[in-house]
Order: sequence, then C-alpha cells, then structure tokens
Amino acid sequence: MKHGEKGWWNGPLPWLAYLPFFFLPWLFVRPTTADVIATAVALCIFMPAYLIGSRCTGTRLVAAASAVLITGLALSWTHGAWTVFPIYAAAMFGQLRPARSAMIGIGTSALATGAAGLLLGQPWLWWGPGLLLVLLTGGGTMSREAFYDKTVALLESQEEVRRLAGTAERERITRDLHDVVGRTLTLTALKADLAARLVSRDSAAAEAEMRAVAEAARSGLSEVRAALAGQAGGSLSHEASASAAALRAAGIEAQLKGDPASIPADAGAVLAMTLREAVTNVIRHADAKACSIEVTHADGEAQLMVVDDGRGGRVREGQGLTGMRQRLSAAGGTLQLIDGRPGIRLSATVPA
Repeated sequence: MKHGEKGWWNGPLPWLAYLPFFFLPWLFVRPTTADVIATAVALCIFMPAYLIGSRCTGTRLVAAASAVLITGLALSWTHGAWTVFPIYAAAMFGQLRPARSAMIGIGTSALATGAAGLLLGQPWLWWGPGLLLVLLTGGGTMSREAFYDKTVALLESQEEVRRLAGTAERERITRDLHDVVGRTLTLTALKADLAARLVSRDSAAAEAEMRAVAEAARSGLSEVRAALAGQAGGSLSHEASASAAALRAAGIEAQLKGDPASIPADAGAVLAMTLREAVTNVIRHADAKACSIEVTHADGEAQLMVVDDGRGGRVREGQGLTGMRQRLSAAGGTLQLIDGRPGIRLSATVPA
C-alpha cells in the first residue's frame, strides 16, 4: 500500500455495520407505513452520499456530509433511531482539512441534533446518547485523520532522508574517484613517458620506470576499492610523501614543510585528499618548476598550504576544486585560492 492510500478498514464500508441500530426501536414500536417509506427514501439518499462523499474532500465532502445530516433530521419524526445519521455526518465532517473546518462541521451536527430533539419534545434519552456519539465520533475521526497525516509525513520525510543520503553517497564516490583516479593516471602517464624516453638509452632505468608504473596501477586499484567502500583519505604523512614523489617524477622540485604526523587522523584524512588533488592540478596545469607543501597545526586548526611557481592566472572551478570545497565544507573547513603571479597559493583549513 502506498503512502497516499488508505486500507479498506479506514474506508466507509466497515462503519455501515452501525446502520442497523436505526431499526432497533422497530422491535418495540411497530413502524407505520410512512416510517417505512420515509426510511427507504432516506437510505436511497444516504448510501450514495455517504459512500461517495467519504472519499471526497473540500466542498464535495461538506455537501455529502450535509446531505447525510439533513437526511437524519428529516427522519427525526419517525420511530427509528434517527440520530444514527448525524453520527455518520459527524464522522464525514471529521475528515475535513483544516481541523477548524472539521470542528465547525461537527459542532453544527451536534447543535442540529440537539435542536431537533428539543423542538420535537422527545425525551432526552431518545436523542441525548446520539448527541454524545456525534461529538465522540467526530472527534475520534479528527484524531485518526491527524494521526494518519503525521504518519504519512513521517514516511515521506524518511524517504527524503534516504534519497538525500543516496545523493550524498554518489557525490562522495564521484569526488573520491576523481581525486584517486586523477593522480594515479597522471603519475602513470608521466612514468610511462619517461620509460619510453629511456628505453633506447638506459634499458635498466626504463624497466625500473615501468615497474613503477605497475606499482602505481596496483596502488591506484587499491585506492579505488577504498573509495568505493567509503575509506578514501588515508594518512596525511603517507600522502605528503607520495605527493612529493609525484612532483619529482614530473620534474618539479618538491619541498615539504611541517610535520604531517602531528595532524589528528580525521583532519589528516580530509587534508590528504585535498593535497592529492592540489598536487595533481600542479602537475597537470601549473607548468611549475617548484612546489612547496606546508602543514601546520595550531589553535585547534590544521592548515595545508600548497604553493607553486607556475604560470598562475585565473583558476577555473572544475570538478576537482568543487570536490575539495565540498569535502572541506562537510568537515567544517575552508578553501582559498590566491593568484600569486607567478603560481597559485592554495590554503585549506579544517578543525583539528
């Protein structure tokens, strides 16, 4: 059953079991021909109004409930338990939204029932219990509808949470794979190009570079598996060493300042992924000769600085930088990019 649907037990059919109570007085007082005819006509009006109206809303529901109420009032002169019909009307009015409209409808049903009983001079035991049931049934229907609405809203909010969680997980995988695969493929390409240049001059060195390519590919495969499992972002110390090695492999002088091991593990994992993407961008786009990596930890905040002496200029916000910002923002950190001319200064901070 979908959230917007109700089961048959919440529909109008089960409540028709209460309708035979109208005929109970006939067991003690013989109905007249007029009683029988009036009751037959009333039932012909009541059944479609109740069955169809109970599944309507707004003005149609008000019209159907009013028809049921008027039908009961029209039978008040007969020898049947005519208050049965105002009770059904109150149950229908209780389905109205907002609750204020339901209260008005139920109150109107109660006032009309009491007024009819008093005007006809009937004993209060004849219509008093019915008046009480009008109020109880109407109030109970309002409570049931309110509970149903809250349940549907809760289920919808849970579905929205699941949808957002799925979206966030897909975005995380996209960010992690972009960072992991980007650096691995860049390093593999550099090593392969270097091996191709060395193969005719120094076969041993070329073989060593190709072994490094194989090692980088195996390492990249492990990192991809970790990213898919939600375990991307390892030790900052390891990433700093790997980034420095990648820079040197690209012919860029690398300088490492500070102590990455002093950064707490959670903050270090975030900065490690940021460092990976930053160094990859330096290798790919900066055309730099030197790059420095500096890590500091003070006043409950860890900071990563990556500065190159490349061409600098305006930085285009691609998927990599967007991923960095999102990752840092999720950890309560910030990212700044400053055009140093020459080069770019990247500053990433995260609470530690």
